[in-house]
Amino acid sequence: MLKKFYQHLRKRFVIPHILFWMVSIVFFMLLLIYTRGFKISDIDLRTAASILVTVFYLAISVYINLLWLIPGFFKKRKFILFSLLQVGNILLFILLNYFTSHMFEEDRPEFINEAIAEMILVTLFLIVTTLLKFMRDSIALQDAEIKVKEVEAQKVRAELQVLKSQVNPHFFFNTLNSLYSLSLDKSEKTPEMILKLSDLMRYVIYESKDNQLPLKKQLDFLKSYVYLERMRSDEKLKLTFDVKGDHLNTRIDPLLFIAFIENAFKHGCRTATLEPYIHIYFNVEIPDRVEFIIENNSDDLLPLDEKKGTGFGLMNVKKRLELLYPGRHDLRIINTGTIYRVELCICIEKP
Repeated sequence: MLKKFYQHLRKRFVIPHILFWMVSIVFFMLLLIYTRGFKISDIDLRTAASILVTVFYLAISVYINLLWLIPGFFKKRKFILFSLLQVGNILLFILLNYFTSHMFEEDRPEFINEAIAEMILVTLFLIVTTLLKFMRDSIALQDAEIKVKEVEAQKVRAELQVLKSQVNPHFFFNTLNSLYSLSLDKSEKTPEMILKLSDLMRYVIYESKDNQLPLKKQLDFLKSYVYLERMRSDEKLKLTFDVKGDHLNTRIDPLLFIAFIENAFKHGCRTATLEPYIHIYFNVEIPDRVEFIIENNSDDLLPLDEKKGTGFGLMNVKKRLELLYPGRHDLRIINTGTIYRVELCICIEKP
């Protein structure tokens, strides 16, 4: 029971406030000792009562400021009204404390001198407590922002995990189609190609679990995939795969380019009136920057929403790019009806 009561007080910031006013009482006693020549033995019941009453009036002025003036006027940018009411708050303390002090002090102090001293005192307390409030609010706001960012980061990680898990079945489905085509062809290269496919599947299942991989390793994966697709494509297909630059250790998230290459082979090899081609180009001349371009021609380039089952991989990679590289990637897709071109530039933050 006591533990719950303590936690409630702590949540309401009651304990810090009590400590603050206890320190204020000690401050007053030291102030009397050093400014008026008091000794500890001179502080009788009357003097102690006077200190407590002054602290009580200070508390009234402080909480009027903290609980009413700041939230009701200052934070709403009503600065003129806030200033006027704050002056009234200070005058209220001066008058209350001056007239009450007559009950405890035999020598009536001069009003002007006492008013100046009390104005300095209450203004000091108002400034200190206001700064403390702003510091506490700032810390609370930062804590809230950190919690929001943590929640958002967890949400992004969960979304990325879902998207990445969707890539694997999609890739495996296409892999099974490749195996089926190979079995129908009864090619002598079938064992070699099955071995290549197993390497690709190993990459997708195990290595792609890492958040980031060197670009060189990903290019090896893409070249193997292109090799397999080339073997079962039309012999008339003109295929180029060029890499410019030597920053191949740049780390980037896996499986971002495969969907575009899959799409190119799916449509670039289906043309009866054109000479099919697929051009793949990577530029890694600039550190922490990857440029990717792929272009293919086809007479089968319909909009994605007009083809049932088409476009899943592209939508997936678009969503992943938005989550992984927000504001740091530029994706352009050009579809003229016979030419399909993808231009992707990714700027990677340095760790």
